[in-house]
Amino acid sequence: MNHPSRVVIDTNVLIVANGKADHMSSGCTNSAIEFLEHAESRAIVVLDGSGQIFEEYERYCSFKGQPGLGDHFFLHLHRRQADPRRVQKVHITPDGNGSYEEIPDGLRAFDPSDHKFVATVIADERKSVIVNCADSDWRQAAQELTQNNIVVIEICGG
Repeated sequence: MNHPSRVVIDTNVLIVANGKADHMSSGCTNSAIEFLEHAESRAIVVLDGSGQIFEEYERYCSFKGQPGLGDHFFLHLHRRQADPRRVQKVHITPDGNGSYEEIPDGLRAFDPSDHKFVATVIADERKSVIVNCADSDWRQAAQELTQNNIVVIEICGG
């Protein structure tokens, strides 16, 4: 599979790679692991400068970098946060209502917990793509995301 080179990664990818999503197939777990190995060695991971995405990763992953591959990737990100060849940060602006100013009107009804990923892609001038493997919200909002030039890569089919 050809993986993108500039990515915003939904937390579910790390969770699945950690084997913590029992409802996902072993093939999906393997795809999540393969993607994170790619992202670690060859991609630029885009995060928000306020740390919203990283804080969400922290709730599901260990700073010990184990036992799962999601944990390993999380530790990699933690160590590489100052390396612009691997991690770049963009500024997103909270709107005071649980969302971000960057979110277009057509995506206001989209799952608010995922707004930080969308806002990060928009703040990144849509140069990055969102990577998902377990959250059906992305597929359900595919039309609205496409209309707003937000690309979502489903690494477990779709």
